[in-house]
Amino acid sequence: MQSSRSPRAIAVACGALVTACSLANSQDLSALNHYSVVTRGDFSTNSDVEGRTLVGGDLLGKNSSNFAIKLQKQVDASDPTLIVTGDVKSGNPINLNSGSLELGGTLERKVNYNGGGKLIESPGLDYSEVISELTKASDTLANLNDNSAVHAPGSQPGPFNFKAAPDENGLAIFEIRGSDFFGNRLVQQADLFLNGATDVLINVSGESINWQYGNMVGNFTKSDVRSRVVWNFYEATSINFDSKNMMGQVLAPHAKVTARGNLDGSIFADSFTTTSEVHLPGYAGVFNEGGAGSNGGTDPVIVVPEPSSLLLVAASALLLARRRRIH
Repeated sequence: MQSSRSPRAIAVACGALVTACSLANSQDLSALNHYSVVTRGDFSTNSDVEGRTLVGGDLLGKNSSNFAIKLQKQVDASDPTLIVTGDVKSGNPINLNSGSLELGGTLERKVNYNGGGKLIESPGLDYSEVISELTKASDTLANLNDNSAVHAPGSQPGPFNFKAAPDENGLAIFEIRGSDFFGNRLVQQADLFLNGATDVLINVSGESINWQYGNMVGNFTKSDVRSRVVWNFYEATSINFDSKNMMGQVLAPHAKVTARGNLDGSIFADSFTTTSEVHLPGYAGVFNEGGAGSNGGTDPVIVVPEPSSLLLVAASALLLARRRRIH
């Protein structure tokens, strides 16, 4: 006898399972919307951070530095805009231009609360959940299949072009080796051709990244675009941006990052040492569950099932069909 199973019932059941698997693996980068800088360990700076800062270790830097300089009149004076779970080490005075300093350790230098804030002493301060979420996001995003291609210079110096071929959600995914771009002496400049893409993920392989050649131009320089570009250095343990201007949001959960050029976007790193500025906007793209934050961005997260989840869906569909078969 023919099966009396309903194709619609099977589809509904499979759709529900896909949704459940997807939600279980949803990725939230809203911390890069809320903070300009997030570090698992120490952060050393002698310059400016335009948005919020979350330091999982100690705040270092002998010279004066400025924090939350673009949040004036946007946050309450009691709002923690500089969070340090360890110590604020000795050096010249810090200028906190908006909000307050939340501190888990000791304060060894003067802080000028130019926005009317204060010191919030919080022994045992723990923001490990934020660190864990961003690390998980990097690991999972690294496993997404690329759908877009790059065009690198051949035997002669030339441009390195990212040419998007977005999916139905507007997401373009690239996979590159760090040495092919950042260490390629033939690269003169890099541009991004969106081709309708609204969001861009660039997964970068390689343990050591040393940016020596070329500059970002074109769409990379537009604030509304770079707020939706994520550079995911999922393997890196050492990144040197040198004097280059990095544009876009940086995920580098295992890397010690150093920079002498400005970073136009938010960054998450194991540690970060810079002598230059970190600029807004932060992340405003589709992997953002947190809604609007001080750095902007309101879009919902894209949820992606892992490959094992897809196999589970297929197996479940076959099992459902078998159980509803009438012999």
